[in-house]
Amino acid sequence: EETNYTYLKKRGVVAERKEAKLEKDEAEKYQRLKEELIEKEIEYQLFRLYYNESDIKHYENELEKKKRDVEKLEKKKEKAEEQLKEKKKEQGKLNKEQSKIEQEIREAEVEINKKRPSFIKSKERVAHIQKKLNTAKKSLAEARQANEAHERDIQELQTELEEVEARRQQYEDMVAGESQSQGRDVQLEDAQVVEYNRLKVEAQKQSARYLQELDSINREQKAEQDKLDNEARVRADLENKIKQKGHEKEEAQKRVDKLIEHIRTSEQALEDQKRLREELQADVGTSKGRVQELQKELENVMEQLGDAKIDKHEDSRRKKKQEIVENFKKNFPGVYDRMINMCQPINKKYNVAVTKVLGKYMEAIVVDTEKTARNCIQFLKEHMLDPETFLPIDYIQTKS
Repeated sequence: EETNYTYLKKRGVVAERKEAKLEKDEAEKYQRLKEELIEKEIEYQLFRLYYNESDIKHYENELEKKKRDVEKLEKKKEKAEEQLKEKKKEQGKLNKEQSKIEQEIREAEVEINKKRPSFIKSKERVAHIQKKLNTAKKSLAEARQANEAHERDIQELQTELEEVEARRQQYEDMVAGESQSQGRDVQLEDAQVVEYNRLKVEAQKQSARYLQELDSINREQKAEQDKLDNEARVRADLENKIKQKGHEKEEAQKRVDKLIEHIRTSEQALEDQKRLREELQADVGTSKGRVQELQKELENVMEQLGDAKIDKHEDSRRKKKQEIVENFKKNFPGVYDRMINMCQPINKKYNVAVTKVLGKYMEAIVVDTEKTARNCIQFLKEHMLDPETFLPIDYIQTKS
């Protein structure tokens, strides 16, 4: 019975060893697969990190490019707004100048309308005076003809008078000669003396009348000529003023036409500037929308990058902690593993429950004895590593 008991005990020990070996192989396989998984996860996270960093650089470059485009558009917009402001200012000046010219035109038209009745009146007066002048010229011509006739008559009368005087003198000389030769005086008869005096007086009267008529006609012609000259000067002055006002009106109309053309050109330029401004505003709005989209994408990328960095940091920390455990296993046989690796639930839905139960001992390292734990702590101190929590199996008290 003792031999049989020993055999059975030995057989049980062998079976336990075999089972322990199988468990150890399974644990090592599990650990190896777990390490491979961790390496793959790290590789995956590094891969993600690399492409995330590439995307970030791409988006940052794209964002800088869009920012430069937005700055160009803003400058272009500012320039267009400045041009629009200048055009509006210039248009205001042109409108003011146009109003001033229109006022001058209205004043000129009012002045012309005021002068028109007097011009028409003066024109009628000039026509009347011209008619009178023509009549006066005709009368003057007739008077000159009459005067010439009178002068011819006077000349003839004077000639006749001279002839009569000569004949009288001749006759008197002859009579005086005869009287002297006969020794007596001869006198004209009374009838002859009377006729002589009458003819002499009549000749003087006609001559005086003709001279008086000629002088009156000359004075009247001179007065009419003076009036005609005065009216001609007035007419010339009015015609010059009308001509000057007409010229001023033409010049003002030219300026108005020029201003209208300039205003039309300015309005066209203003419309072009407004259209350009609307296009720029649309471009700026589109660019701002695109910038906002890029900003959101950048924020998402930055968030992913932050998560990736956190994952990378967590993976690095986990890997470092795993390396510490591996170093412990190499140096101290009684080191098993961390609690979190030894308590993997069969379903992920129990992870929260396990985490809540284990609490601060999630990352604790399980060892066989308190001595092993102390050796590990000393190892940490010698290598100046971060502190760790240890759970010695022989030190743990379980509730029965």
